[in-house]
Amino acid sequence: MAQAMDMLRRELGEDAIIVSSETTEHGVKLVAAIEEADDELPSVGQVAVDTYGHASDEDPIDIIHEALMAHGLPNRLLERLIDASFLVGADEPLEALAGALAGTFNFKPLTLDRRVNQPLMLVGAPGAGKTVGVAKLAFRAVMAGRSVRLITTDTIRAGGIEQLDAFARLMKLPLQTAETERQLARLVEAASPDDYILIDTPGVNPYAPRDMAEIQGLAKAVAVEPLLVIAGGGDVVDAMEQSHEFSRLGVSRVLVTRLDMVRRLGSMLAAADAASLAFADYSMTPSVADGLNPLDPMGLARMLMPEPSAVTLTQSVSQGARP
Repeated sequence: MAQAMDMLRRELGEDAIIVSSETTEHGVKLVAAIEEADDELPSVGQVAVDTYGHASDEDPIDIIHEALMAHGLPNRLLERLIDASFLVGADEPLEALAGALAGTFNFKPLTLDRRVNQPLMLVGAPGAGKTVGVAKLAFRAVMAGRSVRLITTDTIRAGGIEQLDAFARLMKLPLQTAETERQLARLVEAASPDDYILIDTPGVNPYAPRDMAEIQGLAKAVAVEPLLVIAGGGDVVDAMEQSHEFSRLGVSRVLVTRLDMVRRLGSMLAAADAASLAFADYSMTPSVADGLNPLDPMGLARMLMPEPSAVTLTQSVSQGARP
């Protein structure tokens, strides 16, 4: 521990304050901050090795390339984003990447605008987060004063109705079920013109023609917007192939969930690119009350290149060393 503290003070100066310490299998990890600014000492952000702001002397394009490589993007998409970042011509890596993302992808957040009141039908593979997504959208609409109509077609899966019904009761909303295309059409037709209609569907295998035909039949029964829900992470190629299959349902936007559980975002970018899908919203928490957030180019750039908020120095010591 003493050696680690000496190393840290050599880097930050005597004014460095230990915020936390942790003994790991590789040594001692210290997190520190500087109590007072000093013109001769670097700030916390400036000392960080992988800073993506003004602190780095590296070429912005090199920084962007390194960051995107870490996310496992397909080579072609990576090259397009690098070329687009260069054409933006910004000195700041974040600004360059945000500009490249804006030119490469479409961003169309979900809206509660009454003038755009097409029912939303959430579709996706099992476990993607459709039911929780419906609950979050319903909660947001209720908090905005909208009248909400919840419908589920997930009547076969064990617990499918019960999960959404529990959320609905907390929001004091009735939950309606539809087992057939005709039942779904009747429920939608009976809704008020001002109702914000959300439709949950069972998770389906995009490679199973029968499963996809059932969802396609539901989507065609009423004039809905099918919204693809994907979970962050996973294999890049699988994500591309699945989004392409779901695009046959007429999806044009994607809602990304569970981003709090992943650190590599290559699959979500590849999925959107493969099927020309616009990014809608994203979820960083399982909490329904915390809801969803709209995704925009700068927000996505920050996810891909997060700036460090503190300095972490790790010093390897022998297994027998004491903290």
